[in-house]
Amino acid sequence: MQFTAPPNRWQVYPRAPQEFFDRFSDTPPLVAQILYNRGIFTSEDVAVFLNDDPISHNPLQMAGMSAAVAHIQAAIAAEEKIVVYGDYDADGVTSTTLLVQALRALQAQVKAYIPNRFAEGYGLNRQALAQLAGQGVGLIVTVDCGIRSIAEVAYGNDLGLKIIITDHHQVGRQDDGQDALPPALAVINPKQQACPYPFKDLAGVGVAYKVVQALKTAAGPAAANHPDLQEEMLLDLVAIGTVADLVPLVGENRSMVMRGL
Repeated sequence: MQFTAPPNRWQVYPRAPQEFFDRFSDTPPLVAQILYNRGIFTSEDVAVFLNDDPISHNPLQMAGMSAAVAHIQAAIAAEEKIVVYGDYDADGVTSTTLLVQALRALQAQVKAYIPNRFAEGYGLNRQALAQLAGQGVGLIVTVDCGIRSIAEVAYGNDLGLKIIITDHHQVGRQDDGQDALPPALAVINPKQQACPYPFKDLAGVGVAYKVVQALKTAAGPAAANHPDLQEEMLLDLVAIGTVADLVPLVGENRSMVMRGL
């Protein structure tokens, strides 16, 4: 049987209005058209997009960040076993690697757990939580998962586990429209309704990086100088996870990817 390839179906963006080209006459027309295609219309947004000055918002603006840092510091001081619970895609693996690397630099007893794609699926699962509790783990920090794992976090609490959620996926809603959050020690996700963090489109690895920034600041100058906590040792991972997860390459994402590359 002969195979006939389907015809190409191009979707071409409309040409930007002439007024847009006139307003940015010092920008090459092709670049101006690309900016228009990406919804970057104002002079301020264009300047930010084309400027290579680093964009890095204060991680403590994220809801739950201060509590998460305090609990992680307490676990490190108490020499508790910590597990970074990730995901098997590129964003999840880079998130896990980044946070484990940083916690080891901060002298934490930490290991990674990435669920089996076929046997366990995505996110927290009860079997893994029971296994980790049986191994004497005290604190679990999720990366790139967990925001909708309400029942699983409650189960982990019953096992005596302490759990911190860091995620970037959409937050579930209750019948009254309020966020439905898991009963964790802290929940970090810029998409929470009550989160004032100005940039909402971080990948999971971007959220993990903000956690590391906050931990580094809280740990003081000695930790801040550790080689594994320097931006150039972390932002390459941020770049990979951010690009692979197909989040918008604007704002803080674009800045971190540029610096990571």
